[in-house]
Amino acid sequence: SVIHERIKHGANLLDNHVFQFDFLNDDFTKLPQGLQDIINDEKKRKKLIIYINPPYAEADNRRGDGRTGVAVSQIHKKYSDLMGYTKREMYVQFLTRIYCEIPQVVLANFSTLKNLQAPKFSEFRDFFQAKLEKLFITPADTFDNVKGQFPIGFFIWDLSKKERFNYFEADVYNKREDYIGSKNIWAYDNLKLI
Repeated sequence: SVIHERIKHGANLLDNHVFQFDFLNDDFTKLPQGLQDIINDEKKRKKLIIYINPPYAEADNRRGDGRTGVAVSQIHKKYSDLMGYTKREMYVQFLTRIYCEIPQVVLANFSTLKNLQAPKFSEFRDFFQAKLEKLFITPADTFDNVKGQFPIGFFIWDLSKKERFNYFEADVYNKREDYIGSKNIWAYDNLKLI
């Protein structure tokens, strides 16, 4: 209803392109037929770009960190063994479903950098083997409703190219959108940490 209201007030969108879909729970048969046709056709799917800004919520753990119940989804259940520890992160569930069920697309997403660097995300990096084509980083509080002081990355992945993430040189922007340099981002999987 929010999107339809925006269309009524001049948003450059088409009414018949707006639909409701729970990405972590609904079956793809609930998508509009035109989108199903693209997802189910390997040739058409290769031209598909999926652009997402998924929630960064993390499920509660035994210490009380995170939020209760946020990670419970059909995707959490379906790919629990594959995702390991990272199944607690909602954005990882989004990435996992796209990687496993909509292969060979270009995926553009905003997220934290945990999937690239955190030691507990090594399992995720083992199965999510896609080529990171571009990455820029900006402060999290650049976004509405984000209060934390941590970097948010904008990633462009080519899922048709299989490559385990090890290193990337990311562009860094401040809150005013000024380019302020670059930052080397490493997966610490094979390094001994103090």
